[in-house]
Amino acid sequence: MRKRKFPIRVMVLLAFMVSTARADTLSIPGSGVCEFLLHELAAGYNARHPGRQVIIPPSVGSKGGIRLVGSGEAVLGRVASNMKDNAKAYGLTYLPFARDAVVFAVGANVTVDNLSTEQIVGIYQGRITNWQEVGGRPGVIRVLVRQPGDSVLLQIGRRIPEFQTMTFPADSKMVHYGPEMGKMLGKYKLAIGMGAKSSLLNPELLIKPLGLDGIRPDPENMLNGKYPMLEDFALIFKENRLTPLARDFMDFIFSSSGQETMHKYGVIPLKK
Repeated sequence: MRKRKFPIRVMVLLAFMVSTARADTLSIPGSGVCEFLLHELAAGYNARHPGRQVIIPPSVGSKGGIRLVGSGEAVLGRVASNMKDNAKAYGLTYLPFARDAVVFAVGANVTVDNLSTEQIVGIYQGRITNWQEVGGRPGVIRVLVRQPGDSVLLQIGRRIPEFQTMTFPADSKMVHYGPEMGKMLGKYKLAIGMGAKSSLLNPELLIKPLGLDGIRPDPENMLNGKYPMLEDFALIFKENRLTPLARDFMDFIFSSSGQETMHKYGVIPLKK
């Protein structure tokens, strides 16, 4: 007898429904771009409140988070910055809480640590195919891309217009969510990918964010405007449906403890 397989989004929704059945549990579905950071914030909150549990389930995308909160299946959701209008169309409050750098990043065996805009365009157009062509050790470049309409790709397109209409190489691999991009960069050690910097932080994978035109994507350059590609992370909710746990977790995010966690991962905390 064959075992029936369920789509991953169905399993995520079922897990979410079970977790939210308890009043002392809060599940926050949505975007993968801020999944890692919210997971760390939730871990800090949970450690301080043993009787409560905040869960950050696997990404269902910003639109998935908006649908779940808009339909009343979720109290709190997580989205990327390009979803502000979509959230408001559902009557949801959009509350930014952090700002991160959008970066190009490479696998462990890539020796370059900076690329020019021209070199980035050449790689993603398929004209540059070996790391040796941009000053690195020889090795075929594995190109990882995001799907059209993705918030990361939109932010890159605002800074590098070629990405708005670019046809990626036929052998490039499309990655749909931030956490998946990190896994692919860990697997393909000569690859280049893109994402919010904090979503790619994994000491075990040795992923390296690249400088762009000689500017590192660090908090100082984000604050002074030298590093141009930035992404806001936001929570979405209906004010009249917020539970005491949801309100308390939001207060924690904007507290000194929450800000300390964000600073730890090179993210700029935003004021409430």
